[in-house]
Amino acid sequence: MNGLAAMLNLLRLQKGPQDLPADNGTLVFWVGIALIAGMVIGVPLYGFGQALALNVMDLVVLYAFVVIVLSLRGVPDRWRQTFMAMAGTGAVLGLLMALLMLLAGGPDPASDPEEVSTGLLLGMLVLFAWLLLVFGHILQQALALGMRLVGMLIALGYIVASSAVTQTAIGLFQ
Repeated sequence: MNGLAAMLNLLRLQKGPQDLPADNGTLVFWVGIALIAGMVIGVPLYGFGQALALNVMDLVVLYAFVVIVLSLRGVPDRWRQTFMAMAGTGAVLGLLMALLMLLAGGPDPASDPEEVSTGLLLGMLVLFAWLLLVFGHILQQALALGMRLVGMLIALGYIVASSAVTQTAIGLFQ
C-alpha cells in the first residue's frame, strides 16, 4: 500500500529510504499525505489559505534541501526516495503531534504559551527527538554517512532552516 510498511519501518529505524518504492505514484501519495497532515495541523492555527501556502512552502524547502545535500554528496539520483522518506515520516509524526495536542486539549493559539501542560510539552519534545532521530537515520542512509549523529546534525540544520523560512513567511502573511 504505497510503501506504508516501509515507511513504518523507517519510523522504527529498521529500514532506509532506499527501501521505499522509487515510483512517481508512491511519491505523489506521500507528498499528498504530508500536505494533508500539514493542513490538519495548520488550518486551526492559520486558516485554510495561509496553512496551504505554508505547507506547500515547507515541502518546497524540504525538496530543495534534499536535492542540495544529495548533490553536494554526489548522489543526486537518490532525491525521490529521500524526499519521500522525510515527507512521509514527517507527516506521520506531525499527525501524532496533532493527536497529542488534541488529547491534551490545546494549546489554543489565543492562549498564553506558559499555560501549556507539562505532559504536552514532554510529549512534543519526545516526538521532536524522534523526528530528529528518524531524519538523521534517513540522511545517514541516503548520504552514506558513517555516523547517524552526522545525519542528525544535518537534519537539525534542515529543521532550523525550514523553521526560519516558515516563521519569516508567517510574519509576511500577518
